[in-house]
Order: sequence, then structure tokens, then C-alpha cells
Amino acid sequence: MRKIFFTALVGAMMISCSRDNDDNGSVTNDTSILPTKITYSETYLKEAAVYTLSYNGNKLVKITDGRHDEIFTYTGDLITSINYTDKKFFVFNYDSNGNLISEKYVNYDSDKIKTSEYNITYAINGSTVTAQSVAKYYSQSDEVLSITSNITYTLDEKKRPIKKVVVYEKKDIINNITYRGTNTFTFQYPNHHGFSENIKGMDKLYYSYFAFGINRAKDLNYPVAYWVYLPFSYFKEEMYVTRLYPAGIPSPHGFATDEGKIEYVVNAHNYPTRIKYKFKSGSGEFESTINDGYYTIEYNK
Repeated sequence: MRKIFFTALVGAMMISCSRDNDDNGSVTNDTSILPTKITYSETYLKEAAVYTLSYNGNKLVKITDGRHDEIFTYTGDLITSINYTDKKFFVFNYDSNGNLISEKYVNYDSDKIKTSEYNITYAINGSTVTAQSVAKYYSQSDEVLSITSNITYTLDEKKRPIKKVVVYEKKDIINNITYRGTNTFTFQYPNHHGFSENIKGMDKLYYSYFAFGINRAKDLNYPVAYWVYLPFSYFKEEMYVTRLYPAGIPSPHGFATDEGKIEYVVNAHNYPTRIKYKFKSGSGEFESTINDGYYTIEYNK
């Protein structure tokens, strides 16, 4: 899990149902509006988790909870690295048009030993992005589990993903393929401002691993452990997987679906001040996540 900081789920709206890919209504955006404090609260959390954001102009410099820091580095107006206290880092590279073309993520344990690494390359062609991700997971015995994924994104006019298809293979430590699968995500977005949209360079990372923050929709049941910068109001994940026996013979196929929506409360400027995840249960109703967690956001104006 990507723990320690939750920097934000973007977007906002006051919903009982979601709207698809609309504009921001009649409210004119003040691009100087920036989030300055994010608080995560839940039923069984003794103390709320509070994160403070600091800036140089519209460039995000640091997020801190008082014990751990998250440092953002820019080249021009583009975010090129994010470093976390002792734990992990991201590195981003762009083409001459400012499109994200590669991303690296490395995670360490408390003893500063590497536990996982993602290397992702991107190619953008109009509203389609194709990517290849190679993920490696390291054990204490120097064994390596790898997952290779080919990913296709379909983008809207703001270069936000409205569909993400992940075709992957998992390999064991002796390089045998153990699983093959396809995960298909679809997203809808609210009709108002996203909470991080005025942070310089954040819009260039919408289809990044960093922005998604999760590998599966169900991960959002533990939202304090994840970052999700995408401002969606509804999502659906369809999962199809085949397990391969040692001889390479496929087992029966497995299929599952997860659905969720994000409920928002917005302020007079049309920015979210409260964010809450809900998931569709077996009864078909959308219910609160584990421990009934939610976020509140404060701004500089």
C-alpha cells in the first residue's frame, strides 16, 4: 500500500447521483484558490490525520503531517520528482509538449530496504495513451516477483482518463507465468472544480500511476493509505483473471465487478470541502467504506 500521506482526492460535487464529464457550470474559476489543509477522519480513528500543504506561488512545495514530509520538485512548470521521508519517491519525465512519457516509483521499508519498484513508459496519440508497466516486488530473501502490464487509456478533452484497460501477467520467482488477467476501469467526473486543479503541473499527471494511487477499486476501502488525484464521481472496475497451473494449463476463469461513487460537498467557489467514498454492496446499494472515513478540505480563500 502507498501509506503515510493522503494528499487528495480531487474534484467536488454535492451528489446523490453522478454526472458525466460536464464543464464547471457558471462559476468562474479563481486560479489562485489552493488547498492548504486536508483532514481525514473516521469512526475508529482516535485522532484525525491532518496534512498541511505549502506553496511557492501555485507550485506545491511540501505536504506534511508534522512527522513526515512529501517534497515536490519542479523543472519549469512540470513536476519532475516527489520524495517522501525515508519511504519512497517518484520521478517523472515529459516530452517537448509537456506530455508525461515515463514514470518511476520506488518504495522502501522502515529499514530503507527496497520492497517494490514500478517503471512505466507512456506514448500519447490524440485521446489515446498506451503504456507499459513493469512492477517488481522484492522479498527479504532477494526473490523478485514481477508483473508486466500493457495499459490503454482513453482520455477526455481535459486529458483525464474515462477508460483504463490493464492487461497483465504475473510471474513467479523463476519467471513462470502464474496469472493472466484484464482489468477495465471506467470513470465519470463531476461538473465543478477539482480540489487540486490549480496546483501547477498536476494536470500533466492525470493518467499517471501517481494520480490513480491504487491498483484496484477495492483499495479505496482504506482511503487514508492512498492518494487519488483523479476527480471522478463514479467508477467501475471489471476484473477477468485466469490462473495458470505449473504446466501452463489455465484454470477456470474468474470475473468480478466493483462499483463506487464519491459524494462531495462544495463551497461557494465550487470547490469540494468534504469528500466521502461509497461502494456498491452485495445488496446493490452504495454504502460507506470501512470505518466510515471522510475528508475535509480547507483553502487559502
